[in-house]
Amino acid sequence: MKLMPHTDWSEIVATDQSGSVQKIMDGTLRAISSMGTRRLSMSDISESSGVSRGTLYRYFASKEEVLAAVSEYICSSFEKGIVESGEGIADPIERFRAVMGFYGRFTIERSPEGIFEVEPAFHLNFLRCHFSRHKAAVQLALNPVLDYFEMLTGSRINRDVFCDTMVRLQLSTLIIPATPEWLAIWNSAPDRLCEWALQIAGHHAEHKKG
Repeated sequence: MKLMPHTDWSEIVATDQSGSVQKIMDGTLRAISSMGTRRLSMSDISESSGVSRGTLYRYFASKEEVLAAVSEYICSSFEKGIVESGEGIADPIERFRAVMGFYGRFTIERSPEGIFEVEPAFHLNFLRCHFSRHKAAVQLALNPVLDYFEMLTGSRINRDVFCDTMVRLQLSTLIIPATPEWLAIWNSAPDRLCEWALQIAGHHAEHKKG
């Protein structure tokens, strides 16, 4: 019985003792980065994944099903991973730092070198279809952090705009690759934002005294 593309593929990968599904996901991404999706065949996926055609067809009936599953796998892996990256961290800035670090690593690790240049249509379609889910996952992970900033500043934060901006910033590295300098700026953002929040809180306190 074949698994459907809308299946939670991150869960399937985690519970697949044979490791075949993980190999198919990773192999497909490698194949896309080298030849794109138009010329890609099930034979190419099988060869790049290191699994037999019989194993591949046990899970998928066509290339289209594989591509849909890969897209869902990347998205669901991100949703779970970014939320889990901040779980159990009580300090809001440390939580923020952990979430930012995960996001930066995920973008690099899940985007094989050259894949955007070889197959921009696949990438753009993925980003447009999953943008809202990525943004929702980021907000869920950062809600305790944003609660903390609101407490410091005494004002409400537009969480939708904040998370929208974060996601757009990180996704821009798929077009213009992140340099070590950019990664340093990205990873230091929690401390910078905390400093600004404390400064705002200080100004509010001075204003009240005046």
